[in-house]
Amino acid sequence: MTKEELGQLISEHGSSLYSFCCNLTGCRQDADDLYQDTFLKAFELSGRVDVNQNPKSYIMGIALRLWQNERRKRAGRQRILPLQEYREEKAWGVVKTYENLPEEKVIRDEQRREVRQAVDRLPDKIRTTMLLYYTSELSVEEISKILRIPAGTVKSRMNKGRNMIKQYWEVYEDGKRANG
Repeated sequence: MTKEELGQLISEHGSSLYSFCCNLTGCRQDADDLYQDTFLKAFELSGRVDVNQNPKSYIMGIALRLWQNERRKRAGRQRILPLQEYREEKAWGVVKTYENLPEEKVIRDEQRREVRQAVDRLPDKIRTTMLLYYTSELSVEEISKILRIPAGTVKSRMNKGRNMIKQYWEVYEDGKRANG
């Protein structure tokens, strides 16, 4: 891969990758680091990237493996010396809307926060699969290549994730009705 091809890869898939990194890490600072590390690693492995294949799923796979390695390292450090970790506000983009009523904005923000909490409560394997599918808009086949699992397992994790979020949302709605 040449510098020009890397530049094209960044311009075509950079925003999708950054969005995925934000959703995966939950923090803009960590997402920035992961995003940069991903493209550095892609450039290091440039001989393996075939721009005629599916470079988007390739860079998503690099990002996912870098994130998993970093989490393993952090977990080891936490066992040795637990640290209070500072996390900035979750890095979810603001949904643009033409409705200016403050009440509606508060309701939308609350719903968005609740959905994000439901997603955050999913087991990592299921959450990662859901993020790849919904935020990165990758196909089941692409996700199976990235995660190195069969397509059936991807579908199973998607189904479990949807059911778990549905159950969480039902409990949330029931609690809201009881309090409201």
